[in-house]
Amino acid sequence: MALEAKACMTAHQKALPRLYDELNSSHATVHGSNDQAIAAGFAMVNMSTEYLSPDRNKGANIDLRPSSHAQPKSAQITVDKLRQLPKRSRPGEVGYDAFAIVVVDCKNDGSAIKVVTGEPAPQAGDIFNYEAMIERLAHIYATRFKDID
Repeated sequence: MALEAKACMTAHQKALPRLYDELNSSHATVHGSNDQAIAAGFAMVNMSTEYLSPDRNKGANIDLRPSSHAQPKSAQITVDKLRQLPKRSRPGEVGYDAFAIVVVDCKNDGSAIKVVTGEPAPQAGDIFNYEAMIERLAHIYATRFKDID
């Protein structure tokens, strides 16, 4: 089993092509090595309206400049694109065996990070919900490798 985890914290639309390509390549690599392997994916998407970017504030001591984001639009676009990643229902197909998307509110300024439970976060019963991913992985592992002691 292999888990690829990625985060999209800022510059959502700019980062989206790279994020999608890296995630899409991961399941292909895992299944290219062994079609019976379980490929899992996890993506964390930030929905904060402000983000204190380490790159943007290199060397800044006092005048830290947060970047502003049009939310929930930026997070929604990212979640929608991640939902397009291929998923497979059995070996021999292309895609992730299980994939979860978690949306957070993180300003990266030392304040508390909150898990977003409303839209655009996948809701209970959605295949991209974190709990659904864990349940699916447990089921796949138990059935695919039931003969391993």
